[in-house]
Order: sequence, then C-alpha cells, then structure tokens
Amino acid sequence: MQKRAKASRIKIKCLIFLGVIFLFSMIFFGAIVSAKNDKDAAPLYKYYTSIQINKGDTLWKIAGEYCHDSDQMNAYVKELKQINHLNSDEIHAGNYLTVIYYSDQYK
Repeated sequence: MQKRAKASRIKIKCLIFLGVIFLFSMIFFGAIVSAKNDKDAAPLYKYYTSIQINKGDTLWKIAGEYCHDSDQMNAYVKELKQINHLNSDEIHAGNYLTVIYYSDQYK
C-alpha cells in the first residue's frame, strides 16, 4: 500500500515538474517570436506638415486621416491641440494646422 502511495506521489511530482517546464518553454518561445516580429517591423519616423483646414474638417476627422494607430486617437488629438496652441476642438476652414504623420521612410 505504501509503495503505491509513494509511486503515486512521484507520478504527481513528475507531472507537475513537466507542466512547469512546458509552461516556461511556451513563455520563452513566445518571447522569442514576439522579439523577432518587433525586429521585422519597419520603424516609423515621426514628421510634421502643415495642412489647410477645409469646410467640415474636425480635429477628429483629421486625426482619422493622419493617426497611424486608431487606438491612439485621443492622444493624437491632444498632441494636435498642444502643438497648434488650441484650447478647444474648434478649428476654422481656411486656417492652417500643423499635423503629425508617420512614415517608414527616413526623410
């Protein structure tokens, strides 16, 4: 009876050990793949240009055209307001606005 219990405990310990090794292997492999994908992605360079505001344009519409990451729209609009010294979202047709854009080409 004791031999069975001891063998059972050894099996459980081996399974736990193998599970931990497997888990660490998966995490390590995932980190390597993620790092490789980051290296493969072309770097984005940040540039500024001036555009003329057209009738019907809003900061959010302009952000939709120039922002490289839709998840960062709020930050993009905030930066537009900061670099153009705007206190509100209000812009007027005919005026000029400095916008940020990103390119994978170094200029």
